[in-house]
Amino acid sequence: MKYDLIIEKLSGHDTSGKVGKINKKTDDILNSGDVIFTIESGKGTIKYISKYKGTLEELLIAEGDTVKKGQVIGRVEGELIQQELKKTTYSFGLAKPLSKSYEVDVAIVGGGPGGYVAAIRAAQGGKKVLIIEQDRLGGTCLNYGCIPTKALVSSIDVLEKIRHAQSFGIEVGGVKASLERIMRRKNEVVDTLVSGIEHLMEAHQIEYINGEAEVKDAETLTVKNKSIDATIKFGKLIIATGSKPAILPIEGAGSEDILTSQDLLELTEVPSSVTIIGGGVIGMEFAFIYNALGAKVNVVEYFPQILNTMDEDAADIIRESAAQRGINLYEGAKALSIKTALDGTKIVEIDENKQTKYLISEKVAMAVGRKANLESLDLKMLKVELNEKRNGISVDAHMRTSNPNVYAIGDITNKIQLAHVASHQGIIAADHINGIQDEMCYDLIPSAIFTMPEIGHVGLTEKDAVSQKLDYITGKFPLMANGKAQAMGETEGFVKLIAGKETRKIIGGTIVGVHATDMLSTISNIIASGLTIDKAAHVIYAHPTTAESIHEALLSIDGRGIHFA
Repeated sequence: MKYDLIIEKLSGHDTSGKVGKINKKTDDILNSGDVIFTIESGKGTIKYISKYKGTLEELLIAEGDTVKKGQVIGRVEGELIQQELKKTTYSFGLAKPLSKSYEVDVAIVGGGPGGYVAAIRAAQGGKKVLIIEQDRLGGTCLNYGCIPTKALVSSIDVLEKIRHAQSFGIEVGGVKASLERIMRRKNEVVDTLVSGIEHLMEAHQIEYINGEAEVKDAETLTVKNKSIDATIKFGKLIIATGSKPAILPIEGAGSEDILTSQDLLELTEVPSSVTIIGGGVIGMEFAFIYNALGAKVNVVEYFPQILNTMDEDAADIIRESAAQRGINLYEGAKALSIKTALDGTKIVEIDENKQTKYLISEKVAMAVGRKANLESLDLKMLKVELNEKRNGISVDAHMRTSNPNVYAIGDITNKIQLAHVASHQGIIAADHINGIQDEMCYDLIPSAIFTMPEIGHVGLTEKDAVSQKLDYITGKFPLMANGKAQAMGETEGFVKLIAGKETRKIIGGTIVGVHATDMLSTISNIIASGLTIDKAAHVIYAHPTTAESIHEALLSIDGRGIHFA
């Protein structure tokens, strides 16, 4: 019989891909399981495998062609050997989950940026790996944090550029933002990346179970969902169950209509006003997002300064930008209670400089940090101990817990709650399981803050240098003196570098302004390489780029800046 060869599936949710290497040609003999060709897409490469035994009568594609799902790409004459059969059953809710047992080298609970990276790394070392995630692969970062907020920031960036188009000589008519469509785009970005991780699990032959893990004993987990009742026997376990938004212990904070960062990512209508409790990274990012969309925004920050870990000059730029946009900042203010008026509006009572004030808004959002999900597993049964503060799992430099067969990574350790930290901890843990003795070091953790403008920081701040009583020198270059920044109309901010006075090695850097988070890795590499001011200053930077500001800041440490006096 003759059969059409059809593109039945692609990676994740892809609808098209590019033909890679073709292994068979017209008139070749085919067997079931032969790889006829590969298909490449943004999410990876998959193999087009023959289900037939016979002769390849015709192949209608060439390497480099674009193919689509459902497309006929050839014809074979022979017999069908392998065919997927779907059996429909009517259980009326009475069907029992299929019991299944697994024995794996490494079990990982939590599929966030720590868990899935650890899974891939362990599999690369030849380990049999199983990962369990009760929500979606990618964890908070990909589904409810880093990626979706950056998708919103990107939409807002487009909106801001259109609003200021006239300054570039471009006339634009009325501009209207649709939060529903912005959120839809955000969801598409997230779905694309989640499906990419799903593909990576398949590519590395990592078993994935969606469900909530429970501890049966110190060597066994169980997971039960609608389709499977699984028992997992593991050699090593990596706990990567993350964190959840913290809630202030004040009156009204526990109300169901108080928004979290996740809720702010799911709104389909812009509130007329919102009060955000917390002026750290999460709070300030959302403040700029919802302000740009038209909401009146109040931010209440307990510490004397928003973005309290940053130097004052960096916070000053963001404070000034917020003021220009009409964002109301209440620094050094303590939230006392949240009450609901008769018309449903919210009243936030705050103490600012020993004066009681009331902020009225349609919505209230809580952005006061995150707390580790310590209740996610029975740690006592796993013989896993907490740290001294009892707010995270205690781990050593290899990410091992008090149980040498159990590791913990990411927010659950409460070391530094950043996705890139979790990922690197995952690599360290998996490498240790694979016999590599690297240790986790927290001396050079970069921070990326997507306010308007952005902030990128790595190493020591000037605050740190002062508190540690270091003998240091600094160099600072304003973006207003950078040609590319002027051409872009993005002149807010600066590059500041800190160096040891005697060693002349760079020990810290802060960038505030356009492309700050992208330029930051240059400073990270300078510090990690142990370069002195003199060595680093002899690197040639391309012109015109905003990165030239780093070179100018290096020169400015010795008062030798070229483009700013």
